[in-house]
Amino acid sequence: MRQLPKAIPELDGGLFVPRPVVDLLDALLIERERDLRRVPDDTAANDLTVVSELRHLLRLGGARLPVPPASELLGLTDPQADTLSRNLLRE
Repeated sequence: MRQLPKAIPELDGGLFVPRPVVDLLDALLIERERDLRRVPDDTAANDLTVVSELRHLLRLGGARLPVPPASELLGLTDPQADTLSRNLLRE
């Protein structure tokens, strides 16, 4: 897994969040929102509101380039492909 930079506390009580961390948060929120839209439910509607407000608070709206999936940002491999490659190496 890739090492992400840590957030830096600012003197005014705010928090400086580095760009890779912002991209990861954005990717996670996009994936969560997409999953919630698939389920027509009252709790899903509440969760969608929470995700929307969180994106607004983090200022993740507006025109931005598309963000890769969270697993790609973290450098995680596909477990099935990993198992397959390990099995192929054994033989």
